[in-house]
Order: sequence, then structure tokens, then C-alpha cells
Amino acid sequence: PRFQGEGHRIDFPALTGRSVWLFPQHEALIDMIAVRLAAGQDLRFGVTVDRVEDIETDRPRVFATNPDGSPLEIEADFIVGGDGSRSLVRAAVTGSSTGGYFREYPFAWFGILAEAPKSSPELIYARSEHGFGLISQRSETVQRMYFQCDPSTRVEDWSDDRIWDRLQRIVAGPDGFTLKTGPIIDKTVLGFRSYVRTPLSHRNVFLAGDAGHTVPPTGAKGLNLAFADVRVLAEALESWAATGSRDLLDAYSETALTRVWKDQNFSYWMTTMLHARPDASEFEDMRVRGELRNVVQSRYGRQFLAEQYTGWPSA
Repeated sequence: PRFQGEGHRIDFPALTGRSVWLFPQHEALIDMIAVRLAAGQDLRFGVTVDRVEDIETDRPRVFATNPDGSPLEIEADFIVGGDGSRSLVRAAVTGSSTGGYFREYPFAWFGILAEAPKSSPELIYARSEHGFGLISQRSETVQRMYFQCDPSTRVEDWSDDRIWDRLQRIVAGPDGFTLKTGPIIDKTVLGFRSYVRTPLSHRNVFLAGDAGHTVPPTGAKGLNLAFADVRVLAEALESWAATGSRDLLDAYSETALTRVWKDQNFSYWMTTMLHARPDASEFEDMRVRGELRNVVQSRYGRQFLAEQYTGWPSA
């Protein structure tokens, strides 16, 4: 983390024996598609799910539309809704596509993709009087960065020069740290919300990933939580196939949600600690500085953050 113009490195391996890898989500998708195709498994692109029926039976059905407009019906032992935050499968599991536990935050991220060398070999989470900034790395020549903005911000109102000026102001300090800049090839505004839908399963229909829960990106937990869901569910399905027992399947929702709520807490903590609320008082601003000092100046504070960020063993 970086605040009041000073950087504070948190050594994950020294504190926890674990580290993290930055892996762009589209690259993870490319790899998973390649594995499935190499195994000769059925994979459909461009199919639109219309509805899920017969969820009270042992053979639920998916009704969908193929890319050419023809209907598609799938009868299955199990259905897993990994169809994102606007999931249609969610309504089949919970009886509604809305509802659940929800929190919206009073700020957003202005994100850029820039053709530039790395400004730092590691992630920088920065808090300043100009708001929050994240300096991330994509490759040796392309970088991803974000800064805090109002949710109503329009990308067309921000020129490249204005963006770089804001980012540099956020990370500026007595050490003279300077960002490496370059052409910006993508701009986006990312809204912040926390969401959890309970339960994550109904008989033989299950939710995984953003279909069941979302977190603000500050804690970098979205894709990690989705993979954690899939691992728990895969082990439950393997157990059912090998033994016929539904014990792990029936426990899936509770097992997955235990981790979800831990990650919700961590993401909320990181978000509220690092972002400047527009209505925050001077007292609150000074209190947060004290909180950051408690984290970086205490081995146990650093270790707590490192343990949360690198994640927990699978249930």
C-alpha cells in the first residue's frame, strides 16, 4: 500500500509462505476453452439460455436458442448456473432474479489499459487526498490501472493527459515515484457493489461465481471465489458419481457461502480503508490514516492482510 506519499511493501511469502499471480480473466478463459476442446468435450458458443424448468425433479431442463435461431433443449442430472451477475439460472434456484444481500458503494473505478512499460514490479494500492489508485501490471508492454471516480463519470470527459495527471497525483510522494506512461487503448468506468444470493442451490440446480455473488474488485476476489465455488462443487459431483451420496451436494451452498462471506468482509475492508468517501469528515480521514499505519507497522497487521489477500485453503 501507498499513502501520504510513502510506499509500504508487504512481503506475502515471508508472512504466509504463499504468493499471488496476476492472471487476466480472458487468458484464464482461453486456457479453459483449450483444455475442454483438447479433451473432445461438448462446448457451445453463441447459445442463449431462455429458461430453466423442472427444478423440482431429478432431471431439470435448460431451454435455449442456438446461434441460428433454432431451439435447444438439454435434460440433465445437474445444472450449474455460472452465467454471471445477470444470471437466468438464479431465478430457478431462488425463485427470483433479484433480492438477496446487496450493497452499493458511493464511488467507482475509472480503468485504463495502456501501452506502457511496468511502473512497478508489484501491485500498488494507493490512497491519497485525490482518492484511490491501483497500479497493476498486465504484461511487459501493456498495463492496467485504475483511479477512484464518481459512478456518474463519463469516459469521454477524460483525455489521456488528464488521466495520467490524476494517476500521478495519487501516487506522488517525496520519493519521486513516477508512472511510466503511454498511449491509452481502453477506458472504462467500473461500478462497485457487493451481492450475495442465498441459497446457492436448489435440489439439482446450483449457482457458482457471479451468478451467486459479486464483490468489489479491491480485494481481487471475484475470479478466485468463482474457482473456489467450482472446486467445492466438482468434489461434490465426483463424490455423488462415485458413491451415490448427496451429502456434499446438499452441503454445497453452506460450504461455499462460508468462504464467500469471508471474502465479502475482506473486500469491504479493503474498499472502505483505501477509498475516500465524498461525505467523510476530517476525523474519518485521519482515523483511516491511523488504520493504515496499524496495518503496515504491525507484523500481525501485515500478516492479516497477506493471509486474506492470498486466500485460504480449500474447504
